Amino acid sequence: MSDGSLPAAMDTFPANTKEYAREIDLSQRKARGWVHEVEIPMRAGDMIHYTAEHDEPGDFNVHSHHGKEVTYHAKNSESSVSGTFSAPHEGKFYMMWENVSEVPVRVRIQASRHEVHSGPVAEGEGHGHG
Repeated sequence: MSDGSLPAAMDTFPANTKEYAREIDLSQRKARGWVHEVEIPMRAGDMIHYTAEHDEPGDFNVHSHHGKEVTYHAKNSESSVSGTFSAPHEGKFYMMWENVSEVPVRVRIQASRHEVHSGPVAEGEGHGHG
């Protein structure tokens, strides 16, 4: 997680969207834009498959919030990450990239959603990013 001193860039992988793909440039460590988060509303059992390629190694995680408590569901510090995440409960989950280097880093992200239920996703509890 970011230390909170600078705001993270926030994006959303909307509940009604099956695919998410984006290229982002993360600023050097501790500069504005050094962290990027993607909010993902999910129902229990829904899955996302994700891949990301980075020019340099960086910190990646999938996390969720319950009040001030943060649960990390996946973590990786490689320059290439891929995996599958299945939501253990309904709510908002977050994929997050953090640049840990002193140079800007380009990140290429692809994710796909696989739903096990039909109908709308409840708003769930998030962590207040606007």
